[in-house]
Amino acid sequence: MNSLTTRQKKALETREKLLKTSLDLFNKHGFEHVSVEQITKACNVSKGTFYTHFPSKYDVILEKFKELDSFYSTVEKNIDGNLPASEKILLLYREQMLYLANVVGKDLLRTVYTAAMTNQVEKDHYLISHQRKIFQILTIYIEEGIKLGEFRKDLQATQMQTIIQRCMRANVYDWLIHNEDFDLVAEMAHFTAVVLNGMQVEASK
Repeated sequence: MNSLTTRQKKALETREKLLKTSLDLFNKHGFEHVSVEQITKACNVSKGTFYTHFPSKYDVILEKFKELDSFYSTVEKNIDGNLPASEKILLLYREQMLYLANVVGKDLLRTVYTAAMTNQVEKDHYLISHQRKIFQILTIYIEEGIKLGEFRKDLQATQMQTIIQRCMRANVYDWLIHNEDFDLVAEMAHFTAVVLNGMQVEASK
């Protein structure tokens, strides 16, 4: 296994410094009030160096947020394949909420949500992109639930996924604007269970 060259190590150090400094500035001043120039000055690097590592300042926070996708792959492997689809979805969301609360934290998530609402981004925004691992997993579970007769057939899988995604974003948003007494994991489980119940075959009879 080849070790990194001195130049490669320096590049990784610079990237990490830009990432950490950017997030610190976003949390302190607000995403929309921080420029690339402020970030590069704080890191004592050129704008060219910044753009070598990140296409835009928005990509800085997405880089951190995308760490979740590798986490979801691990969660999927640990979910019992014999469980009903609705229970798999609840377990997936439970692990997601625990990760957001205990690892990602409110500061970064506030920055991500604020940036998503204030920044000009492509139509297929990362937070709602069907390419995200968690939504790919959800699609598998939903299609499985429809095929096995657990979920209603009068709703398309894409419609169900959109609704379930909104459960996640709504709960996370509520968590961000509430005080510490808002239990993200418990609220997510309750709200999503109610929604999933409405999607099940028994509820449609």
